[in-house]
Amino acid sequence: MDQIDKIKALQSKVGINADGIVSSKTWLNIHYLLFGSVPYDINISSIIKSIQKKIEVRADGYPWDKTWDALYDLLIVDEKEVLVDAHNEEILEQMTKEVIPFAKELINLAADEGINIRIAKDPKQTVKDKSDSIFTDISTIHSIYNFGLAFDVKILATAINDEAEEPTAKLPLYDKIAKLGESIGLTWTGNLKTVEEATKFILRPAWAVRMKEVDMMKELYRRKKENINLLAIL
Repeated sequence: MDQIDKIKALQSKVGINADGIVSSKTWLNIHYLLFGSVPYDINISSIIKSIQKKIEVRADGYPWDKTWDALYDLLIVDEKEVLVDAHNEEILEQMTKEVIPFAKELINLAADEGINIRIAKDPKQTVKDKSDSIFTDISTIHSIYNFGLAFDVKILATAINDEAEEPTAKLPLYDKIAKLGESIGLTWTGNLKTVEEATKFILRPAWAVRMKEVDMMKELYRRKKENINLLAIL
């Protein structure tokens, strides 16, 4: 596989047009995938340097072949195996494609801490029909949950695949999960008063960081209607 093919694969991974032409859009979206946030300094050389530091290649701001090779190996070839049980696997298959990598990463990070979690779609989410279209007019937009960019978690007191799986009521564990989620770009919207209120995460798009809520919803609606990646920085 040549470098152009690797670039196209990475562009497809981050949800933008896979034309093999590297622009600022390509670097911004790769940065978002790696860090879960938009860069503070939007100078392209600075963005490339931060990416190079992250993937541990020479950080000179120039996209050498080794940079593309390392990105391809990390994001395409060596995608981390996700530790899931049958329940999580079923839920992941139903989730919005943009949020799946974040849910998978949270499962793995929790497992690394010895915490087993179950992913659950938030009950406020609208059920998709067969055409995968969930809106008929813009007046129905009222929550980010309608776009599948949210999910709940449940911490199990027992091991994955244990027949007697029971949720735990230990709120400090939910506090730890909240911090893990926020470390990868998720927004924790729960609180630690009760277990039922401690479970919620949303994935607010990086492009909407300075937007009013209503404007973000309108843009999400437009992207959903036109089949545009919900998270990509366009």
